[in-house]
Amino acid sequence: MRKNPLRAANKHQYFSLLPTLLLTYTLTACSGDDEDNAPVPQEPPTVVAPTPISGLFLDSPVIGIGYRTQTLEGITDTEGRYDYIEGETVTFHIGDLEFPATEASGIVTPLDIANTEDVTTDSVVNMARLLQTLDQDSNPSNGITITQTAIDSAEPVNFDLAVSEFAASSAVLSTVANGGQDTSVSELISEEAALSHLTDELTKNNIQVGIVGSWLASVDENDLLSITFFNDGTYVLFEVDSDDSTEESGMEWGTYQRDNDNRVFTTQNFDKNGSVGLNDFGVETGDPQLFAKLVNGNLILDVDEDADGNIDEVLTFTALATTAELGPWLIRNIDGESDENDLLMFVFYDDGTYVHAEVDFSDQDEKSGMEWGEYSIDSASNKVSVDITFDANGDAGLTDFTLDPTLGLFLSVSDDVLSLGVDENGDNKVDETLFFTRP
Repeated sequence: MRKNPLRAANKHQYFSLLPTLLLTYTLTACSGDDEDNAPVPQEPPTVVAPTPISGLFLDSPVIGIGYRTQTLEGITDTEGRYDYIEGETVTFHIGDLEFPATEASGIVTPLDIANTEDVTTDSVVNMARLLQTLDQDSNPSNGITITQTAIDSAEPVNFDLAVSEFAASSAVLSTVANGGQDTSVSELISEEAALSHLTDELTKNNIQVGIVGSWLASVDENDLLSITFFNDGTYVLFEVDSDDSTEESGMEWGTYQRDNDNRVFTTQNFDKNGSVGLNDFGVETGDPQLFAKLVNGNLILDVDEDADGNIDEVLTFTALATTAELGPWLIRNIDGESDENDLLMFVFYDDGTYVHAEVDFSDQDEKSGMEWGEYSIDSASNKVSVDITFDANGDAGLTDFTLDPTLGLFLSVSDDVLSLGVDENGDNKVDETLFFTRP
């Protein structure tokens, strides 16, 4: 009969244990002489918990809003303060209504949460309007107090919606109507009032407000002096002066940086206005210096031409209106296909003028540059009529539509998208559509 291999293995294992046991006994007996030399167990190092830091949630100080970080949570105190550990993110919330998470810091504003310097960004406007509307006594200048009623009834909202869409959403309307304010509220406060208050509070707290936006010189000898600072660190400037033959009119497009002292440094990608514009403000010692800041909603440019510490010229710019077609527009696509230009944009001004700007480095047959003229829109057909005053981009832009009135250009705006339909052969049918969005 075949032996059970398991039993056989166990038998051999039994006898092999004897020498092992004897050896273990011997070693144990001999180790007594070394007991005095045995290492002393060390206490584990004491871990010191990081000390919480106090931060401020600011439009005005926002009081009674919930917050949570990776390690802490609570509600902001009577000064709008919250606690965090360095390196954490913080999420503010009103019950089920959450603001996007952002880096926890000494001061957090809607600009930080939206990751922008532009106070006119939709999400910044939406946050400011909602917070100020929910203030218990409707007087945000003395702080914004969130009530327990608002915390219990608030609904989740989407801050990334267009301003008009956000204000009309059922979740927003329900939240403000059930906000527990001393005086009942049925809609958000106006965009203008909310931005005016937010900008004032940022200024009072020495928080640098971004210069992103489109601006028009309010008092200037030029026929046109307009500048747009984009959120991606680029800018475009348009300048036309028909009375000064020594000054070259045209556009420039480049990059900019602004330091903590509001000083602006620029470089140019495309420059067709000669020595005018922003092309002298470099980083070298002795370069002319440019300082840009917002004051009461206006863009102020201070120029120190000889870098001697004294301001030689001050330029004041007002923000462009951005209702209907007014304001700046950047190309998004043409019939769903990406556009090949490096830059293609329109700016419509409230005096009935427009600028078309186009830069295409890859197409040498197409003249890059700007044109400036007057426009009108037929309210029934949306057909655009134009009259070009200054043309520095050859046959690009809208030149063909002034030479041949049978061609058609049709403009409409919906949900912050500008559609420009083009009838290229005069048959009253749109052959292609260009879609533009706000910068």
